[in-house]
Amino acid sequence: MVTPDWRRLVDHVMAVPERIYEHWNSSDGWDNDTEFGKQFGENRVSWCVIFDWDMYADVDLKAVVPKVDNVNVFTNWAKQRGQWSEYPSLGAWVNLSNGGHTEIVTGFDEVYVYTKGGNSVKAGSTDNGQGNGVWSHKTLRRSSHVVGYFAPRFPDGICPPTADPADPRGGKPVAAWRWTGPAAPTTPQNKPEEDTMPAPVDVWAYKNTKAGDKHDMHQALVNAETNSAKAASAVAALDAKVAKLAVGGVDLDALAAKVAALLPRPATAAEIADLLAARLKA
Repeated sequence: MVTPDWRRLVDHVMAVPERIYEHWNSSDGWDNDTEFGKQFGENRVSWCVIFDWDMYADVDLKAVVPKVDNVNVFTNWAKQRGQWSEYPSLGAWVNLSNGGHTEIVTGFDEVYVYTKGGNSVKAGSTDNGQGNGVWSHKTLRRSSHVVGYFAPRFPDGICPPTADPADPRGGKPVAAWRWTGPAAPTTPQNKPEEDTMPAPVDVWAYKNTKAGDKHDMHQALVNAETNSAKAASAVAALDAKVAKLAVGGVDLDALAAKVAALLPRPATAAEIADLLAARLKA
């Protein structure tokens, strides 16, 4: 089973360490200098929207979201394309404080929406309007602080868990969804060794074209068995005749040549010669 796009995204967002990413100086305070701004190509500026875009780009989903750095801009973009909702759904970009901030939805229930975002502060702390890191938060769904949600359409066509009873992506609403850990791997850790043996039908249909063999493998095996039986019978007959021969006056080379001519496999001539020699010297 392939992991849905929305789940890959949320798992990635949740894997980003929660900490301060900016640097402090006495003249500017927090300086907005982050790896996220550098990745986006626009550093040392407010970077909450930039973080959202980076997360999508990291999992090859940047084509479904606009590359902008302003909350109201992406809000209008989503509304023009029918991708705006009053309800949370996994992976959505929430508009907070009338365009003042955004984060990515990582869960919800009937009371709260759970989000994680950049250029924010740790829950419970304040920074006089300056964010400094990546942190998770929960906000009352019906708070005036929440304006709405940009709900992207994912390339695989799968609607993420949504609270929207009329989600245009086709998903059925659920009461709650909370992240409890990354999705299980889509492939087994210990993949069984692949069986590279050909099917029996392929073996029997084998044609030895290079050797000029006109028979298939089955016929070749039958022929080999027949020839072996003939060879064994011939050897037994010759062995009986050799036993009757006089010990002296026998030309072993000539006798071996005659034996080889009688056998279907000349390569056994040397073996027969050895047998004759052993019998004559016994």
